[in-house]
Amino acid sequence: MTFLIDDDIRQLRESADRLFADAGGVPSLRRCRDARDFENAGRGAWSGMTELGLPGVLVPEEFDGSGLGFRASVQVSEAMGKTLARGPFLSTAVMAATALRRCGNETLKAELLPRITAGDRIIAIAGEEQARHRPLAIDTIAHPTKDGFRVSGRKIGVIDGNIASGFIVVASSADDRTRLHILLVDATSRGINVSSSLGLDSQPAVIVEFDDVEVSASRIIRGPEQSVQLLDQVYDAGRLHLAAEMLGLSQEAFDRTLEYLKTRSQFGRLIGEFQALQHRAALLFGELEIARSVVLKASSAWDGNDQDAPALTSLAKARVGEIAKHVTTEAVQLHGGIGVTDDFDIGFYLKRARVAAERLGDTAFHAERYAALRGL
Repeated sequence: MTFLIDDDIRQLRESADRLFADAGGVPSLRRCRDARDFENAGRGAWSGMTELGLPGVLVPEEFDGSGLGFRASVQVSEAMGKTLARGPFLSTAVMAATALRRCGNETLKAELLPRITAGDRIIAIAGEEQARHRPLAIDTIAHPTKDGFRVSGRKIGVIDGNIASGFIVVASSADDRTRLHILLVDATSRGINVSSSLGLDSQPAVIVEFDDVEVSASRIIRGPEQSVQLLDQVYDAGRLHLAAEMLGLSQEAFDRTLEYLKTRSQFGRLIGEFQALQHRAALLFGELEIARSVVLKASSAWDGNDQDAPALTSLAKARVGEIAKHVTTEAVQLHGGIGVTDDFDIGFYLKRARVAAERLGDTAFHAERYAALRGL
């Protein structure tokens, strides 16, 4: 197993860095927040990502993607975190693409993966129903019909649900709540209601309700027999890329703080000359190196089909989540009074770190999962 990235991945990262640096960053996020413009807040830099071929980074070449794997895709998420760039990369290019790559419906795979690569289909995962991440606690019901199912239920925290053209819905069987179906539902179907509000991180918080929505049997992604395994893989893909995003935003918050320590004067001296602040910065640097290592190790494990990949993903999500919260909290404190003002950008990094650390499982969830996977 190698943790090194090759020239193709390095070039992709450099292109992504340039794209997101020109995409507006925090000022664009601030404008969308103030205007309550949930549409543009969700789409963000998606058109630019599509021009670079980023939506197809996890899509096999036979479906028009590049198939570069997780070591490449986490570089994109890290670059997005650096500028707090937005766009349905996590929901569509990562989680939905993972679901479709590993699904048992070859027709859906051939229909949708090329469209994801082309950037003309945004698909959101509608799985979560609890405030605390409980992936198998599903109250949404799939009632069998002659031609498929009728789906009823309520999903919260649907990433990019406000701009999605389709939903991958997790629903329980009507006759056995422990048996799950994973279905593709068109966003224009009768009985779907999508509502958005402003999240803590200034990004849309989306709720999707399904009221007797008709779903054809041809839109089944995975039946009960292997649905839990597929759901784990989809969520793990999302967890790993959230960890990579938190790594990127933490690194940027640290870099901005270092620059501030080098330029801010107090008591006739640059504050970066005070040894106590140097020690705090050195500790953050060490934690960031740990974060980078666990993300690279987990992504390499997925690319190598390593059986430890799920455990390493939980390790990355838990460890990087805690590091991101620590780094961004320190960044705000080291900036002093201006760090807590809305006019200063550093607070946006802290808020995003808090939301990303909780999404798809917090530290406690992943510590328990890691221990279970390791047999501890």
